[in-house]
Amino acid sequence: MSEIGIAAMSDAHLELRGPHIPADHGYLLFRELLRWLPWIEDEPLLGIHPVHGADSGAGELMLNRRTKLVVRCPAGRLDELTKLNGRTIHLEQQELVIGACKIKPLSRYTPLYAHCVVTGSTDEKEFTLDIMRMLSQMGIDSRFICGRRQQVFDGRDTVSGYSLLLHNLPLKHAIHMQQQGLGAHRKLGCGIFIPHKSIAAVGAIGSV
Repeated sequence: MSEIGIAAMSDAHLELRGPHIPADHGYLLFRELLRWLPWIEDEPLLGIHPVHGADSGAGELMLNRRTKLVVRCPAGRLDELTKLNGRTIHLEQQELVIGACKIKPLSRYTPLYAHCVVTGSTDEKEFTLDIMRMLSQMGIDSRFICGRRQQVFDGRDTVSGYSLLLHNLPLKHAIHMQQQGLGAHRKLGCGIFIPHKSIAAVGAIGSV
């Protein structure tokens, strides 16, 4: 595992104003941001967090004044994200306005949770084996819990993954995992880890 300082990457929290967005918004959001920031497509470690909102039950997430668009980005590119301030984006028929940006460091706390990790395996047992192999290849010392199956649209097809919680990580490994992510489709909101308060709240399927 390579040595990467905690300041090498940070999360840019941008205000996001609008009433609602599609629940499966990762691909739509990426394509809209790409219009304003073409370089994000070629930035391998950049990740766009899923936007959080209240589930309307009709395939939409309701937003409020605290809603943020969060982009995990290498330090050398953070200033460029401020250019999104005042930009309007469209997700399906919904118009959203991006506001001011605040930079926050990666978390020093664990456990770490990702809403969806995509490895290419749809079966939970195969997914578990994938995670074991990937953690070993990264040199990450962690136990993990697989959660509920998730689905995301990647621009062509609907792909499957699982929520994942990593626990008992050393701090060095927790920082490395937040920087590198895990699995595919990082720009669609997959494989991006954030601190999580409770192991019990994950809706676990299996623990390793």
